[in-house]
Amino acid sequence: MTIPKPGGGERELGVPTVLDRFLQQALSQVLSPLFEPTFSDRSFGFRPGRSAHQAVQAARQAIEDGQTWVVDVDLDRSSTGFSTMP
Repeated sequence: MTIPKPGGGERELGVPTVLDRFLQQALSQVLSPLFEPTFSDRSFGFRPGRSAHQAVQAARQAIEDGQTWVVDVDLDRSSTGFSTMP
């Protein structure tokens, strides 16, 4: 099954099987404790116990503290993924 892409064309729509989900969870349980401590405290994306609301609050606090830049990085295969907002 395919679905349309916003920029044109189509992409495959895959529904993970039970085995896929099982393997993903098993890998996550092994790898998360290894890598989680190395991530920045200012990183909020797809991390346990963190949310978009917390990211917004951290950005607001940074502005209140006088910081003037927010950098958002979104890794994507189709673009550089870097954007900055002064």
